[in-house]
This record gives sequence, C-alpha cells and structure tokens, in this order.
Amino acid sequence: MTDHQAFALRGKKVSILGDSYSTFAGCVPENCYVFYPLDILPDVARAEDTWWHQLITRTGMWLLSNNSSSGTTICTSVRPEHCVEDAFVCRMKHSLSRNGIQGETPDLILIFGGTNDSWTDAPLGRLQYENWTEKDLQAVLPAFCDLLHYVTAENPHAFVLNIINTDMKPEIVQGMREACAHYSVHCLALREIDKAYGHPTKLGMTQIADQTEDALNKLFSCE
Repeated sequence: MTDHQAFALRGKKVSILGDSYSTFAGCVPENCYVFYPLDILPDVARAEDTWWHQLITRTGMWLLSNNSSSGTTICTSVRPEHCVEDAFVCRMKHSLSRNGIQGETPDLILIFGGTNDSWTDAPLGRLQYENWTEKDLQAVLPAFCDLLHYVTAENPHAFVLNIINTDMKPEIVQGMREACAHYSVHCLALREIDKAYGHPTKLGMTQIADQTEDALNKLFSCE
C-alpha cells in the first residue's frame, strides 16, 4: 500500500450493514442476532479476528456502526425465527439514515448480505428501481434495489461498496452487479474464502479483509 492510499483511507468513518459474517458479541446492536464467537469455529475468538476489525485496524479507519445480524435476509421473506424488522431493508433505516449515529454520518458504507437470501431460496423477483410495495420487498432483487436506493439517497457523500459472498446463486450475483451499476455503487465479488459450516474461519476472515482492503485501495487511489 502506498502512502497516498494509506492516507486516503485513514480516519474515514465506516458503517457496516451485514449478516452473521460481520457479527461479534458486544460489537453489534443488542437486538441483533450474533453468530461469532462460536465453539464450532474456535479460531474466531476475538473481535480482532473478524474481517472488519482487521480492515479498520490496518487502514486507520474507525467504525461508526456495525448493524449486522446473523441469519438475516436482504428481503422481507425472513427465516421463521426472525421478524420482518430484521431484514436489511428495515435495519438500514436504523443506522444509515441521513441522521447518522448521534449526528455522525459515514464516509464509507460496506454492505455485505444476500447469503441468507440465497441459502433460504427466497423469491428472486426482478430488478426494480422505483415504486416498491411490501410485496415487492419480499423478493431479493427488488429489495436489494430498494436498499441501494435508500442508502445512496440518505448518504449522498458516502462511498458505498457492496461485498458479494462466494457460493451464492448466480442469478442473485448477477442481479446485484446490475443494480450496483444502476446506482453507481462499487461491487466486490469475493473469491476463495476459507469456511467451516458455511462461515469464515479466521483464515477466511483474513482473506475477506485482504480482498476488501485491496479493492478500497484501488478505488480510493482513483479518486
């Protein structure tokens, strides 16, 4: 990383909207479901082992909010143990409104979801860029469009990066790419992430941090 790239990221305020991959006990809102730490993945034992903590530590950025909840979908077709308010399209309004967090707004927003939509066979729907109804938001692609519309409209000065997990349904990945292009949101498709039980190991967390840091360095060096 060059000095210019390090300077470009240092001090930036980061907000995360995510699922289990971005949780850690004590680091997410109290009403969120937590996955990490977990006995079956003992090497992710500290918040410092998570991808997002590694990222902010390396770059000198600081975490404004981490609104991540395990098992949650982007769309409102949620798992039986969840309520509609747990969906990304609902939680986004708690941490990514124009009011920010105690008046602070993010410079960088990282969206990392869709895994549970893919795993639970949530309705796909179609890309839709306006006039969403409650029924529309029960499907993945219109809900993802609504998510990007809200986040970019409420945070016009923030840099938004959508992170796409590995092993997701190709039609969700393609739809995410097209929606991101429509809203001028940058997209990072992860590759070769080490996992156990469908979730990143400590190595996998480092791989996510590496790939996200590399993407951000390249994007910010072009500003």
